[in-house]
Amino acid sequence: MVNGVVKEKLENFTNELYEMRFNMKTGLASQKKLSASAVDFPRVNESYTGRRQRYVYGTILDSIAKVTGIIKFDLHAEPDTGKTKLEVGGNVLGIYDLGPGRFGSEAVFVPRVPGITSEEDDGYLIFFAHDENTGKSSVNVIDAKTMSPDPVAVVEMPRRVPFGFHAFFVTEEQLQEQGKL
Repeated sequence: MVNGVVKEKLENFTNELYEMRFNMKTGLASQKKLSASAVDFPRVNESYTGRRQRYVYGTILDSIAKVTGIIKFDLHAEPDTGKTKLEVGGNVLGIYDLGPGRFGSEAVFVPRVPGITSEEDDGYLIFFAHDENTGKSSVNVIDAKTMSPDPVAVVEMPRRVPFGFHAFFVTEEQLQEQGKL
């Protein structure tokens, strides 16, 4: 739980993103700092869970409760230790900025093709966003490989979706299986 005023800026909020590696054969563990400033809610292509992974996606925070963008890290690249803010270069492959007055949720990675037959970052990032300028909320889909500023799709919601943190995605097959229980 986070304490304090919700509008508290990140100078007083010291979360940092680290990569943790565990060698199951030797028992050794290591860590590497990935971000120059506040990033949270990291997600990966879940088809690669338990395998060597290269990409991780996270949320860029403006305050304790406001997500202003989505960021893509390359775990095989070295971080640029001279950076004091998040920008493309080093281990940062892309940043999707939600724009002024727009705030989002955790982005969920959805593979273009289920399984591990395609490239690890071949898929989409799906997240909710709320525009404080217009009062409208939307579901946003962006290309996880390119992190293009042009979204694949934006679906306006009929009602406001409040700021939230965690998200979840299930396939049609998973829904059908759940219905059998």
